Amino acid sequence: MNVQKAKITNMVLPVLLSILISGCAGVAKRDVADQGGGIPSGHLDLSKSVVAQPPAESTAQAGTDLAPSSEKQKKDTTLIFPGSGKFLNPTKTGRTEITPDGNITLNFENTDIREVVKVILTDQLNLGYVIDPLVQGGVTLQTGKPLKKDDLLPTLEMLLRMNGAAMINDAGVYRIMPIPNAMAGNLSAQLGYTSQPLPNGYTVRIVPLEFIGAAEMETILKPLASDGSVVRVDVTRNLLILAGTGAELSNLIETIRVFDVDWMSGLSVGFFPLEYSKSADMLKKIHTIIGAGENGPIQGLIKVLPIESANGLLVVTPQKRYLDKIRVWIERLDSIEAQENSEEQQFYVYKVRNGEAVKLSELLSQLFSADEAAPKRTTGASISPGQQPVQLTSSDSDAKDGGSKKTSGNVIASSSLNVGGDSVAFSTPVKIVADETRNLLLITASAKQYTKIQKVLDKLDITPLQVLIEATIIEVRLQGDLEYGLQWFFRGGHSGYSGSGSLDGTLDSTGSSGLGGIFPGFNYSLIDSVGQVRAVFSALAEDTNVKVLSSPSVMVLDNQQARIQVGDQVPIATQQQQDTSTSTSTIVNSIQYRDTGIVLDVKPRVTPGGLVTMEVEQEVSDVSATQSSTLDSPTISTRKITSTVAVQNGHAIVLGGLIRDRSDNSQGGVPGLYKVPVLGWLFGQNSSSTDRTELVVILVPKVVAGSDDSSRIVEDFRGRLKGLKGHF
Repeated sequence: MNVQKAKITNMVLPVLLSILISGCAGVAKRDVADQGGGIPSGHLDLSKSVVAQPPAESTAQAGTDLAPSSEKQKKDTTLIFPGSGKFLNPTKTGRTEITPDGNITLNFENTDIREVVKVILTDQLNLGYVIDPLVQGGVTLQTGKPLKKDDLLPTLEMLLRMNGAAMINDAGVYRIMPIPNAMAGNLSAQLGYTSQPLPNGYTVRIVPLEFIGAAEMETILKPLASDGSVVRVDVTRNLLILAGTGAELSNLIETIRVFDVDWMSGLSVGFFPLEYSKSADMLKKIHTIIGAGENGPIQGLIKVLPIESANGLLVVTPQKRYLDKIRVWIERLDSIEAQENSEEQQFYVYKVRNGEAVKLSELLSQLFSADEAAPKRTTGASISPGQQPVQLTSSDSDAKDGGSKKTSGNVIASSSLNVGGDSVAFSTPVKIVADETRNLLLITASAKQYTKIQKVLDKLDITPLQVLIEATIIEVRLQGDLEYGLQWFFRGGHSGYSGSGSLDGTLDSTGSSGLGGIFPGFNYSLIDSVGQVRAVFSALAEDTNVKVLSSPSVMVLDNQQARIQVGDQVPIATQQQQDTSTSTSTIVNSIQYRDTGIVLDVKPRVTPGGLVTMEVEQEVSDVSATQSSTLDSPTISTRKITSTVAVQNGHAIVLGGLIRDRSDNSQGGVPGLYKVPVLGWLFGQNSSSTDRTELVVILVPKVVAGSDDSSRIVEDFRGRLKGLKGHF
């Protein structure tokens, strides 16, 4: 085998040598000069080599010039390919340029990160630094426009972050190390938000949360945080621990500000009570309609919670306009439920807003009839044909008054209610309990029955009207033009004013004043506008003919009685007894106290047309010593008006004509002589005087229908008080 290989080698080697020599001799001369120091081997293409052909004239001289030509040709065909002599790729240094305005242009191409740190921190910013040997990497950076010096550190932080390193400011010296080693023992946390820009370098910030939960905020921040940032949660204290560069922390804190808001103040909440449906059933229907369940189109926007204790739905949504739409659907579904279960007995609680629960229950107790379209009038002791007896009872009866006083409620158990008067009945039993303490009506009825009851309650349970009654009680001295009384004064035209009035208290035939007495019976009444009447009495007061006894004002509810009393309680001996059973006579007097002075009782009643009907009882009494008997008891002189009158809202009504005569006779003269019979008049004189006065009552009712009217009355009273400042 070895011999055979040797033979093959000896045969092939001469052939290869001859081919090589002939190839080298036939290669054409080429310009191989390389200005850059050599031709790369890749530029040599042996496939295009051409065998050189000697010229024709040279063949004649082949025998004489063969050897020198071969050496020259061999010398010219030698090829040399020099190399660069570099077997490592050295790091290229960066280049920086400073513009005239102080800005800096950075240009790094595959530059070692350590060199970049040196250029930026030391060369440009004159800052000291310590770099960890583990920090390795290259940087390629070209700034499109010059950077300010304040932008160099954030730019360096970005380059370090790309190479897995972080920069920590340690008392003015920047420490550069891998990110995993940055937090352990090298950083101290700072607490709270800050309005100032965060410092450069890798820092730790503790951010307390006020409105949002820490775990929820972590879920929001993690997709937004960079790989080198750290987000940790303290659920117990509801705070976040953040770590990263100044720019990264600034972005995270700004995101926290966006989401950490008062969530409850932004939510709209509505509670919708149900009358006929159950809260659990209504919840399912609402979820089906609005699609608020799982995978619904508005999942998370609306939360509907059933409140079984109040039989209602609590709706919470960030969009307040959704509340109106949900309310419409709840009312629709609730009304449909009422129609489906109209005969089923349910329990309802009606909160009386303005009236009294006991009175409302008494009114509702009169609503009964088997035929709803034809109510019947019955007496209190009878029942309608075919109806069951009804009882109006109390949970705590009082034997003295036979009724209920301060009870837990009046109970009306009825299949038909009959208390007297017109009534309407239900075909099924209804139970109504009036809770006087909490002013509630507890009703057990079907949905159809309760709908009718509620319609009645809506009309009965309304805000009651109030009436402000301004009264002026005046005593006028009748002398001069007034000696025949105010009646003659006004009717004779002496006042310069015109008005409508009559002696019998009835309204004039024209009815132009809109006022009148409902019941006659007082001596004189004059009805006129407020300005005219007061102008006349003001003129009289200048001549000391008018004395204002009282000018009270009182606010009273519609159809309720008000009483104004100014005066004294005078003891009056009503009975005298003498005990004769013993030797010493004992006299026992029975004393009764009587109210004297000015007493005004008035009960207004307002009609829908604005007419105010008033039941008036006015009394003015004086006390004097008794001269008609020997009984030691005072004499009370009384002037009293009792009537029912009607007047438009804000107009005045005048009641008068109660005239009193008082005569005084006096005797005087020379002491001892003016009393001598027959001749005494020569030494003395007798005088007599007569005093006539008339009592006038002016009433001005003003209806108070709401807060606006109340405010107007208060402002009017304040204006009067301000007008008094100039008189003091």
